[in-house]
Amino acid sequence: MAADIDFRRMKKVEAVIVSLHLDAVRKELERCGIGGGLTVVDVQQSDSEKRLLRTATESFGALQDRVKLELVLEDSEAERAVNVILRHAQPECEDQAGQIAVLEVNEFLRIGGR
Repeated sequence: MAADIDFRRMKKVEAVIVSLHLDAVRKELERCGIGGGLTVVDVQQSDSEKRLLRTATESFGALQDRVKLELVLEDSEAERAVNVILRHAQPECEDQAGQIAVLEVNEFLRIGGR
C-alpha cells in the first residue's frame, strides 16, 4: 500500500479545552467546512504555570480533565480554525483556561484511502 505525500504548506492546530466546549467547537468547525481529520484525545492539564521540574518545597498543580483537539490543515485554514476555537471554547473562569498551539507540518502522509 503506497502512501501519498502532500507537500503543500500545512499546519497542525492543537488545542486543549474543557470537554463541555467540545460539541460547540466541533459543530462550528464542521459548519465552516473545517474538521476533516479532527482527532480528540482525553488529557489532563496542570492548573498552574509552575515549572515542570519541582524542588523539594514546590509541588505540581492539580491535574484537570480536558480534551485535546488536533487538526492538520492547509495553511489558509489554520487561522479560521484557531478563531473558531477561541470563540467557542471561551472559559467561564480561570480554572477552565486552555491553550492552542499552531505548528508547522513538514510532511503529511496519507495512509490508504482518500
